[in-house]
Amino acid sequence: MRIHCHRLARRTVAAAAVAGALLALSGCRTSPGVAAYIGAETITTAALEEAVRAGLGDGAGADLYAGRVGEYRQVVLQELIASGVYDAAAERYDAEVTDADISARLAEILAPSGEPAAFYAQQAAEGRTEADVREQVRRFILGEEIAQEAGLDVGTGESALRERYDATREQYAQFEVGLVTVADQATADAVLAQLSADPASYADVAAGYPNQNTLPAPQAARAEQLAGIVEDPSSLVAGQGFSDALVPSGEITVVFITGISYPSFEDIRPTLEQQAAQEVQTALDTELASVRESLDITVNPRYGRFDDSGTLVPDDRGVVDVLDDGSPAAEPALN
Repeated sequence: MRIHCHRLARRTVAAAAVAGALLALSGCRTSPGVAAYIGAETITTAALEEAVRAGLGDGAGADLYAGRVGEYRQVVLQELIASGVYDAAAERYDAEVTDADISARLAEILAPSGEPAAFYAQQAAEGRTEADVREQVRRFILGEEIAQEAGLDVGTGESALRERYDATREQYAQFEVGLVTVADQATADAVLAQLSADPASYADVAAGYPNQNTLPAPQAARAEQLAGIVEDPSSLVAGQGFSDALVPSGEITVVFITGISYPSFEDIRPTLEQQAAQEVQTALDTELASVRESLDITVNPRYGRFDDSGTLVPDDRGVVDVLDDGSPAAEPALN
């Protein structure tokens, strides 16, 4: 039997094309019964609809999203996906949060107000159920554990906070500033020399030049308040000053620093801790984004699509590519 090479070639190409198509189909992550794929996990349309029903079962939530069930469905799916991302990150860093942990943290949060009912009522008015609140707390605690395991929270330690204080102390300086406005530069030079020789004489010197732009006594000011009259407030020195034409009249103002004080580390610890916490959150967001990207999240186009920031948005591409897996399409039960 003769084998026609050109026919064999065509058949080989055709077979390869079919095999490639089958492989593509087998790797395609679409099914009418799945709302979203998160790595190897799925959020089924049934689970999504159950979550939507639970959320709208609350009177306040139902009122808030009256006539906007589709929008609420998208919000719920976004939150379910976010939970899946946190779960994957928790697995990566062996982090775990129990119901007892969540309850304990909630007790801490609610203790100052002593009115949990009012708190949950406000949350409901904003479209969040008690289960939603507990999930948010779970993620927050997981975030703390992940940040610790990943070494993202090194800046929150005592030594790191003190280093931050030393590095940024100048921006918290409190200046005692005197302003004496005089007619000309020669008088300004004389006033500046007098004050430099005896800073304690400021009140007497200022009294000799009564003016709406003269301060009878030094006043406290922070660095940012002085930025408009001096390029670098950190260069200012107690017992020294300068003169400049700072008023529209053309008069000369002597700016004199009678003293500089700095808040203690403990005074600004809350600010330092907040700055460090913000940096940790930024680093955690970056880590979670990395986890999210590694999961190859696929959303059923019926419910929207992920944009570059990982936010679920309406799918406006005009194509709904859902493969029929042999089961009836699970249409949303709420419209």
